[in-house]
Amino acid sequence: MDTLIMSYEITKEINQEMSLEDFRSLANGNFFHSLENSSSIKQHPQFFDRYREKSRELKIPESLKGLIYKLSKESTLAIVSSSASILIKDILAREGHLSHFADILGSDLHKSKVVKNKMLLEKYKIKPKDALFITDTVGDILEARECGIKSIAITWGFQDAETLQKAKPAKIVNMPEELIKAIKEIDNG
Repeated sequence: MDTLIMSYEITKEINQEMSLEDFRSLANGNFFHSLENSSSIKQHPQFFDRYREKSRELKIPESLKGLIYKLSKESTLAIVSSSASILIKDILAREGHLSHFADILGSDLHKSKVVKNKMLLEKYKIKPKDALFITDTVGDILEARECGIKSIAITWGFQDAETLQKAKPAKIVNMPEELIKAIKEIDNG
């Protein structure tokens, strides 16, 4: 789900001078490390409380609902996120899609997606070449690559196609409808 504007608006409450591009640049690496190392952007002390409040308005786009259902019948789906697990579970439960995901690994479990991806590889006894990470940030692509996992970058989230291309994902897709084809091309590649 695209939470860019919502996250930006919350963060901007205490960082009035921050531009959207400055905020997006935090996703060029691990989001939490980027935020900790930023001298100009401060973490909102009640970010996750405000996020939870605003996330009540979030809905899974119709274009993704059928896709989630279809993919869950063919693959084991998991969410590895910088958001808190409970917030993700709340949205998925409200939208009737929680049962389609075997695991949800949020920031409450660990801040590193490298650690969380490795946990999933171990849990399901799969090789990195048999896993695929779908993401909207350069940082996620880099963390997946560190685990040996290929990525599909989506352009309807935090970062645009030009930025995502710099991290060299296996594929870039511009619409949800393109995901199935991209997954099949990677599987057959």
